[in-house]
Amino acid sequence: MRFGTTLAWSLGLSLAIASPAAAQERAATNGRSIASLAGVPLKTRDGKPITLGSRIVSGKPTLISIWASWCPPCMVEAPYLNKMRKDLAGRYNFVYVNRRDGNPDPSQPADSIARFLARGGLSDSDYVVADVKAYQQIVAADLKDIPDGKVGIPRVYLFDSKGRQVYTSYGFQPSEAPALEARVKQAMAK
Repeated sequence: MRFGTTLAWSLGLSLAIASPAAAQERAATNGRSIASLAGVPLKTRDGKPITLGSRIVSGKPTLISIWASWCPPCMVEAPYLNKMRKDLAGRYNFVYVNRRDGNPDPSQPADSIARFLARGGLSDSDYVVADVKAYQQIVAADLKDIPDGKVGIPRVYLFDSKGRQVYTSYGFQPSEAPALEARVKQAMAK
């Protein structure tokens, strides 16, 4: 019952705030090199320490998406990312990063994460986990360019095949999905 109440409250809140968040920022960190993120410490879904760079195949575009199971816009975004991941399979690096506030994160119990992934069609995704410090390392360059320093999720970073950042966004609206897919395809073409 707690999850249902939280979800209902969160969905209502997200409808009220999703549009401004989505519109606030689109390209703050363009030009940044993915090499600057390669050493960010993450964990596999099983808790094994890795770096973000270990998930990147050189010469392919990379899409990094940061999410949390309690995040309503992340819930809306997940099926679109899954469709794109399946449609463009293997042609770009897809790094799905679960942002956590502890180990374990009391706001994201394992069953909530499993439900989130199942609803989005991403149960088979090989997601990774970022604690608060790793999350801050990934978004740090954005802080100077974002109005009021608001760094929300979901957050997407797109790097071209040469490792240069070409797109950044946070928040999500279903109407944005075709444009994101077009950007990934454009990055694959370069």
